[in-house]
Amino acid sequence: MAARPRRVDRLGRPVLTPEQQRIADDLHVRALALRTASDGELSISDAVALAAVQLGLEPPQTDTEGTGD
Repeated sequence: MAARPRRVDRLGRPVLTPEQQRIADDLHVRALALRTASDGELSISDAVALAAVQLGLEPPQTDTEGTGD
């Protein structure tokens, strides 16, 4: 059985399901709020990563760099 082709919008981006769109919107709003609150000191990628952790979409990352064993 052949895989179903993915639906894309007019710009070639995949069309999100309503649930995926809600999650993307929540992530966007949270990341924007975090970046604004940091007065631009948080990069966009760091704000999105932190927002994902706060929303429970990603587990927290532990920084093991520099701990040396």
